[in-house]
Amino acid sequence: MKALAEIARCSESGEACALATVIGTDGSAPSEPAMKMTVGPVGRSAGTIGGGRVEADVERTALAVLESGRPEIVSFTLDDDMAEEGGLICGGTVRILVERVALPAPWASQALDLRRRARRGALLARIGEAGVTRELLRGAAADRYLTSEEPRTDGDVFIEPMVTPRCLIVGAGHVGRAVARIARVADLYVAVVEDRADQARRAEEVADEVVDAGPDGLAAGFAQLEPGPDDFVVVMTRGTGLDLACARAALLSPARYVGLLASHRKAERIRAELTGEGVDAERLHAPVGLDLGATSAGEIALSVVAQLVKVRRLGRGDR
Repeated sequence: MKALAEIARCSESGEACALATVIGTDGSAPSEPAMKMTVGPVGRSAGTIGGGRVEADVERTALAVLESGRPEIVSFTLDDDMAEEGGLICGGTVRILVERVALPAPWASQALDLRRRARRGALLARIGEAGVTRELLRGAAADRYLTSEEPRTDGDVFIEPMVTPRCLIVGAGHVGRAVARIARVADLYVAVVEDRADQARRAEEVADEVVDAGPDGLAAGFAQLEPGPDDFVVVMTRGTGLDLACARAALLSPARYVGLLASHRKAERIRAELTGEGVDAERLHAPVGLDLGATSAGEIALSVVAQLVKVRRLGRGDR
């Protein structure tokens, strides 16, 4: 995000800058694909590609690329020589694309907006001898590149899926706020729906976005978030009737995951009622969370977010 923001700033001001992007790793390495660092005429300016000697060497390459305009792909083996300063020997390799950013670069501000609004997209970098062409695809145009969240290279194109999963929490009680805190640590965009003004205000401290549903009700407030296929919904309201209404709304949406804070008995009762209505309640995770024997709000929240991560990374949320 910092590198994208710096490119957007340079685009507005017309300042020259170079961009270094990790496009591949193999083995153990402190870098991850799609990590970015910008370099201006006087050196590093924003972002990181893993730190240490790699960044120092890439900075020198970037200054040369700023002069020549020709992109370079540099590779590093993180062996004894590379560990002289940091002392950490990873043993892996890192490949980094260094390019002079062609200005104006509207794709940078567009990508930032995409992230902030938690929408889907794909940032493509077409690598040629003379330069790199960047293109940001959004919505349906990006779908073919979003079969995986993993950044990857396909021929001479580096594909960076821009998927921002949201954790949509319906109910901002003490457990809901605890889930919000941990979900943000897990790099999820957190939106909370609450119809009690005092609880909504408290949720502002731990969430990226708060919908104060007010008299319209929680289910209507949830609908305002327009849940999509990357979203994780956690229902934890203050009553069975509200739980039923909100679980129904979530299950009828395209949300990737729907969880409900409930006892086994209550969960089965709600699941049976929804099934009787023709709603697919089999995909309802209730009781929500991995079975960690949790009892406190913090422990329950940890078990919930752990299940979200398991679904996101492994495609399943079994207990």
